[in-house]
Amino acid sequence: MKDHKLFALSSSSQDPYRTYPEKNIYLTGFMGSGKSTVGLLLAEALNRPFVDMDEELVKKYNKSIPEIFAEQGENYFREMESALLNNLNERDQPKVIATGGGIVQSKANRELLKGALTFFLDLPAEQAWERLSDSDKANRPLVGSLEDFKSLYAKRLDLYQKCGAIISARAEPWEVRDSVLDFVLYQEELSLMAEGRTCLIRTYAPLSQMVQLKNQILGDNKALLLMDHHFKNCPDQFNQLFSDLPVYYAQSQGEEAKTLAEATNLLMAMSELRLDRSDYLLVRGGGSLTDLGALCAALYKRGLKLILIPTTLLAAVDAAIGGKAAVNLAGAKNQVGLFYLPEEVWIDPLVLKSLPNHLKREGLIEAFKTALLFDPLLFDLITKQITNLLDGDLPLLAQIVHDTARLKAELVAKDLREELGQREVLNLGHTYGHVVESYYAPQVSHGRAVALGLAVALIYSVNHHGFDPILAQNAIEVCRRLAGEAFPTPPPEDQVKRLLSFDKKIRQGKLKFVALKAPGESLLVSQLDPDQVLAAARELFKNQKTN
Repeated sequence: MKDHKLFALSSSSQDPYRTYPEKNIYLTGFMGSGKSTVGLLLAEALNRPFVDMDEELVKKYNKSIPEIFAEQGENYFREMESALLNNLNERDQPKVIATGGGIVQSKANRELLKGALTFFLDLPAEQAWERLSDSDKANRPLVGSLEDFKSLYAKRLDLYQKCGAIISARAEPWEVRDSVLDFVLYQEELSLMAEGRTCLIRTYAPLSQMVQLKNQILGDNKALLLMDHHFKNCPDQFNQLFSDLPVYYAQSQGEEAKTLAEATNLLMAMSELRLDRSDYLLVRGGGSLTDLGALCAALYKRGLKLILIPTTLLAAVDAAIGGKAAVNLAGAKNQVGLFYLPEEVWIDPLVLKSLPNHLKREGLIEAFKTALLFDPLLFDLITKQITNLLDGDLPLLAQIVHDTARLKAELVAKDLREELGQREVLNLGHTYGHVVESYYAPQVSHGRAVALGLAVALIYSVNHHGFDPILAQNAIEVCRRLAGEAFPTPPPEDQVKRLLSFDKKIRQGKLKFVALKAPGESLLVSQLDPDQVLAAARELFKNQKTN
């Protein structure tokens, strides 16, 4: 058996711009700057728990802060405050934390805050004083008058500024929240360049930015907006802000929308609007709709300009990235298609937090596959943060989207049309996964089947290519959780062999198989022995729960 080691992506594992979304987000600032109010709004937007440190200390000691100061003194309070800060920093689930105004007085606290995602809500002392009610002022043990207030503010200002990014707190709380969101979720745009075309991928494109981009890019050109029929029945803010564009609603959802009949109807809608090659098709939806829209944009007058706006995690990390466009034919997937790059891809991470769990899992399975193939750091992030990812932690999901899109774009740029064999590596987990999907269709989803296929590929890689068994067990546990706490029951072995014989990767009677030597180091087995895959599946299920 001859193994062909595949290339390693140059940017994997070494991205200098990678942020650290697994860290807590701290809000610092003086009294009255709005840390608690903004913190609550921010935590809700990011799907993270919120902690107000002053409230936590009051609860712990069952005394107000003035009472603690009066009975134990400020030094005692600062020690308890620092202990709480360290305790919060060591917990596994990332949080949004509003700190006390004096937290920055300790050098150790400042060092901790500098190493985290910390934001100083900056508000002039006079405005902060005006925001405080009489009862608020009475409960501030270090403040007796406006002059005291301004003096204390002046002493702390330099310390606040050294601990993190400065955010003006003069605006409304929701506007301050949005400023912090821009810092936390923003990522540099990605460029996918292939065959003389460039696709700009914006992995942080909130709705407000999309509206600006629409006005800027479309200009006087006409555009048609393709959306899922679901959006017609459930109008949202996007519909309101894009109400100036004509809309074509797909008549079916999911794979059922990927038909020649639906494509014909969409092409007729383009024609009726008299669109020309300088005009645009905007596609808002999941992977099936981006496939349909991209195909029609490519066919209409040999190429309409295309902007994809994915609304599912799977579309954001896979379907909208890579230039594949297709519809199904006679029950077979993607039989009519081509390769066509969009002008741009706009991804709003805020859309991802409200996804149903099963859609979140489908996208994370694809992201985990990409991490196993190309990026040990991304593999490590997903493995360690799987609980928080499944809970919908938005900074983590946004980082996963950016990293996966970056890796996929780099691969596609090297082999857009799958002519060089490099994109074959993306079939990791799909050989056994497609068998499971076909055998149980339509009861077992594609993503759940691939999660099982990845686990089988990992066992195979341990047995035949030296993949570390401890790392493999950790990765298999992630796959199991992404499959929904239990893998599907393996098909009968005779059926596995039968279905393997139909695999699309067979060339000259030889079945190729993607395996791993380590996270980020993949290889292509040129001729798979099916018995070795069956043995890997049997080994996997010795200690695995199924349903």
